Amino acid sequence: MKRRLKHSKWAYYWDLVKDYTKDYSSEIMMALKFIFPFILVIMAAISMGQFAYFLVGIFELASILIITNIIYTRHEKWAYAFNCLALLVFNIQFFVLYYGGSFVTLVMLTNVDSLGALSGKLPLYIIGILVMLVMTFLPIMELEYPFEHAKMLSVVVILDLIFTLFAGNGYSAAFGVFDIFQQYAENRQMLQKIADQDNVAETFYQAGIQSAIDKPANLTQNPNVIVIFVEGLSQNVIDDEQNIMPNVAKFQEQSLSFKNYYNHTFATYRGLIGQLFSGYQLDNYDKNNLVSMQSILASQGYQTSFVNTEPENTQFTSYLENLGYNEVISDTSKTSGSENTLSDKEAFDKLFEVASQQESTGQPFFTTMYTFGTHMSLDSTDEKYGDGKSAFLNKFYNFDYQFNEFMKKFNNSSLSDNTVIVFTTDHSTYTDNDYSEAFPSYTRENGDVDQVPFFIYYKGITPQEIDVQGRNSLDMVPTVLDYLDISEENYFLGVSLFMPKENNNNYDTVFHDNSNLLSTDGASISALTASQQEIIENQLTKYFAAKLEVVR
Repeated sequence: MKRRLKHSKWAYYWDLVKDYTKDYSSEIMMALKFIFPFILVIMAAISMGQFAYFLVGIFELASILIITNIIYTRHEKWAYAFNCLALLVFNIQFFVLYYGGSFVTLVMLTNVDSLGALSGKLPLYIIGILVMLVMTFLPIMELEYPFEHAKMLSVVVILDLIFTLFAGNGYSAAFGVFDIFQQYAENRQMLQKIADQDNVAETFYQAGIQSAIDKPANLTQNPNVIVIFVEGLSQNVIDDEQNIMPNVAKFQEQSLSFKNYYNHTFATYRGLIGQLFSGYQLDNYDKNNLVSMQSILASQGYQTSFVNTEPENTQFTSYLENLGYNEVISDTSKTSGSENTLSDKEAFDKLFEVASQQESTGQPFFTTMYTFGTHMSLDSTDEKYGDGKSAFLNKFYNFDYQFNEFMKKFNNSSLSDNTVIVFTTDHSTYTDNDYSEAFPSYTRENGDVDQVPFFIYYKGITPQEIDVQGRNSLDMVPTVLDYLDISEENYFLGVSLFMPKENNNNYDTVFHDNSNLLSTDGASISALTASQQEIIENQLTKYFAAKLEVVR
């Protein structure tokens, strides 16, 4: 009897809910449609630690609501179409801001073919996107206001513009969309200017690399060179008091290290080719026909190779094959990492195997490797940091462990008698939600550019730290070649970091990607002056044309 009463009680309440939703279904749908972006704005503002995102976001959300109502009084279908499109863009912007640390940028869009690297959080992203789409496309209804639509819209828009004017347009989702289109248009204009350029490679020609340091006496004539590019590593990850990467920090202290050194571009595709050719890149897959580190060392008798940690990624493999190495080593037999990549453990095991084989030939070698395991959203497949709850900390801790294991084997082998290790990164760590949670007290002035590690190590090196005062990764190759006393004709935009900073180089304190053109001079990130920007943009146009030329 009690069970029947209990069942009847729940049935009664359920009937009330159904009657209510039947009577007020339109209101509920409309409320849900706007409550979702409201909550998204709050979450993003809290994540970013900036109240301005909340205030500007609410103004823009209110504008969408009012404009929808104005259109609805004239044409319901057009109102629904506008509402869905506007909210879709708005929701995407704040969804990306919450998870990615910034509104959508042109750099993100140009790297959309690398979405597989987000597989670490793919289920979460998919659920979030599905919920967002459902909420975005809910039906709408006309709302009653105590004030005239036009007056309300005018007040909201004026308040939005005033606040955005004082706080900055970077807090506006609407401006973010406008900025993407503007950047795209500027890129199209640059492509046209590039097409109009002809025979400009000589503009960047240099007869050799200026020598500012003698090769250490304890290095042999042609030492082997290994360059390790870590995926997305800012210097603060190494320095942080949480002691995430103690082994990298240890080797950095035992090396010739460069302080206040920045990445010159973003992201991976631009970062690798940009450093190896000491130049900039307009689009990810643009080829560079100029001189590179690998081409210079090949002409010096080195065998050159790149260890491919994404052997089943056809786009990345093709990209590597266009860099001009003698060999791209793609081994698919051990790929336990995300998206069939080599885990960092497998990557370092492969690097040691390749280096040992190449040493046995008696010919000097230049081997490069880009690791994948520290990519955003991924977790460690091997070692864990602390209790293992933080995927972000796990992946960097695991890299540090695997790097140390490699260095132990390296220092205990004959490789260390005649091999120089160059340690750096493709670009700074991406400032997503995980990054912000891991380093709440570390302030990034820009999500794409930051101080990054660059150090040179070999057995017997005299440790030294050199403050380069904001110079960047355009200088990596000229610096290493200067250190090895290797000089050949080149078209490098960077110069050796052993040269005094007053070398009047126009580029090695300039960061450039699709979304930003910034100065890192003096180890401080700032906008270029109008005259500097004009000069750099003019030279970039020439360089992008020059690197497509076939040089002698």
